[in-house]
Amino acid sequence: MFVKSTRSKGHDYLKIVESYREKGKSKHRTIVNLGRADILAESGLENIIKGLQKYLKRKDDEQNMIRDISTIEEKSRINYGYVAFQTLWNKYSLSELLNKLICERKVEFDFIQTVFLMVVNQLLRPSSKYYLQRNQDSYLSDEKNIPLHHFYRSLDILADNKLAIENALFSKNRDLFNMQVDIVFYDVTTFHFESQLQDDLRDFGFSKAHKYNEIQVVLGMLIDCEGRPIGYELYPGNTFDSKTLLRILKKLKTQFNLNKVIIVADKGINSKLNLKHIKDNGFDYIVSARIKNMKKSVQKKILFKKDYHRIGNNDLCYWREDFDKENNLFTYKELDYTNVIKYKNENQVEDHKRNKWIQEELVEKLICTFSSKRARKDAKDRERAIEKAMKVISNNNKSAVSGKRGYKRFVTDDREESVKDNYHLKLDEERILEESKFDGFYAIQCSDLALDPLKVIDNYHYLFKVEESFRILKSTMETRPIFLWTPKRIKGHFVSCFIAFLLERELELCLRRRDVDFSTERIKEALNKMEFSEIEIEGQKYFLKGKHNTLASKIFAILRIKQPLNLMSNEQTTEYMAKFKN
Repeated sequence: MFVKSTRSKGHDYLKIVESYREKGKSKHRTIVNLGRADILAESGLENIIKGLQKYLKRKDDEQNMIRDISTIEEKSRINYGYVAFQTLWNKYSLSELLNKLICERKVEFDFIQTVFLMVVNQLLRPSSKYYLQRNQDSYLSDEKNIPLHHFYRSLDILADNKLAIENALFSKNRDLFNMQVDIVFYDVTTFHFESQLQDDLRDFGFSKAHKYNEIQVVLGMLIDCEGRPIGYELYPGNTFDSKTLLRILKKLKTQFNLNKVIIVADKGINSKLNLKHIKDNGFDYIVSARIKNMKKSVQKKILFKKDYHRIGNNDLCYWREDFDKENNLFTYKELDYTNVIKYKNENQVEDHKRNKWIQEELVEKLICTFSSKRARKDAKDRERAIEKAMKVISNNNKSAVSGKRGYKRFVTDDREESVKDNYHLKLDEERILEESKFDGFYAIQCSDLALDPLKVIDNYHYLFKVEESFRILKSTMETRPIFLWTPKRIKGHFVSCFIAFLLERELELCLRRRDVDFSTERIKEALNKMEFSEIEIEGQKYFLKGKHNTLASKIFAILRIKQPLNLMSNEQTTEYMAKFKN
C-alpha cells in the first residue's frame, strides 16, 4: 500500500493504492482518493499527516518513532453501508418489537442481532443462511460469531409471529407517516423451488415464471399507494389467483381493522364471486375487465368510438405518456354496467326439486379507454403470433396445436364430419379479424360510482407498483432460490424478506422526497461499495475508509448519518458503529 500521484487537467491528485496479483499479473487498485494535492496542501494535508502519525506512533516509544509502514497488511474488507438500513430499523423500533416476541419464550441467543443480520444480508448480499453464517464477518459488528442453528431457530420464531409483526409494522407506518390505506393494491405471484418433492405448502401449479416441472408457493401481497408492503399471505403452490382473495379480505377486515378500502387488482382476481366477496366485506374494487367475455351488446358499446373523450390539458395524470406524444391518442368514456352474478348458496339444504342457484346484481361503472399506442402493440403481438402459427401450418404439424392458447388460437383446419384423419391446418382468418376489432381498447370495472373516471384510470395504472415489488423481491433481493425445506422455515424466510422489503421501500421513499430517484439495484450497489479496509500495522488494527460513489454520500446525508473518518483506530471504529445500535 502506497501513495500515488496522478496528473489530470493540469492538477496533481493523490490517492492511496495497493498492489495485488491477478492471473499472474501485478495490478493496482485505489483504496481511497485523497483529492487534489494543491487543495490538500492549503486545507489540511499537514493535519492528515499528523493524524496518521498519531496512529503510527509506538505506544512504548518515548522518542515518538514512526511505525514501520512497510508492515501494513490488509486483513479484510468490511461493509459499513448497512447502517443506512439500521437507521430505518431503529426508526421502526424493530429491536423493541422483536424483543416483545421473545419476552415469554426461553431464547438463549441473540435473536434480534440474528434477524437483523438476515434482513441486511437479504438487502445487500442475498445468499443462503449457510453462506451468511460463514461470511457474517463481512459486516462490521462487534457481536460474536452466530452459529448456523441460531439462524434456523430465528426463522421458526418469525414464522410463529408473522401476524404480530405485520400488525406492529402496519401501526408504526400509520403513526410515523400518516399512511393512507384507502387504496390498496393486490396481486399474486409464484416462487419456485429446484425440487419436485411436494408437501403441504410446496406443490405443482401454474407458474408465472414458467417453471412447470418444479414445485412452488403462491404469494399474495398488499401494497399501499406509495409502494410500501402492508401484508402478505402464502398459499400452497397449486392455488389459483382467484382463490387467494378471501384470506386477504379477512386480513383487511379483522387484522388491520379497515372498513373503507378500494382494492385494485388485475384480471386474475376478477371472478364474479370474488367481486361479490369484496362488496360483502364492505369494500370497493377497481379491476381489469374481460371485454371479450362480455355480452355482445356491451362489447358494441365499448367499441363505439364516437362518444370517447380526449383527456384535457388540465387533466394531470402520470400516465400521460400516452397523450399528445408521437401522435399518440388516448381517449376514455364511462358506461353504466350491471354485473350479474349467479352462485350456489353453500348453506342451502340440498334439494333436487328446488333451484339452488342464486342471482345477484352488482351495480358498477365501466371505464373504457382507447390508446393508439396500445393498438399498435396489440397488432404487433398478433403479427408475431400469426408468424408462429404459419410455421405450424406450413408443416401441417397437427400435434403442435392441441389447445387454443397463444398463437394456437389462430390455427384451424378444413376437417369435415366425414373426414377424420385426412385434413389440413389453415389460418383462422375469421378469428384474426374478430380480435383486431379490440386493438387498443381496455376497460376497468369500478364499484365506487362516485369516483372520477380519470381517478379510476390513475389508480389502476398504479397497480404496476405491485408488479415492480415482485420484480425487486425476485431479482434485486433474490428472495429465491430458497435454500430451505420445511414449511415453517420457508414461512419464516418470507417474514424476514417482508421486513427487508419494507426497509428498502422506505429508503427509496426517503430519497424520492428529496428528489433523489434511483433504482433499487443502484441503491444496493452504492451501499455495498461503502467498505472499510481492515489493516494491520505491527500488530495494531486500523480501519481505512474505501472509495464510494455520490449516491452513497447522498443516502447518508438524507438519513443524517455522519460519515466515518478516512482512517480510524479499532476503538474509534467501535465507538462509531455503537451510535447506530438501538
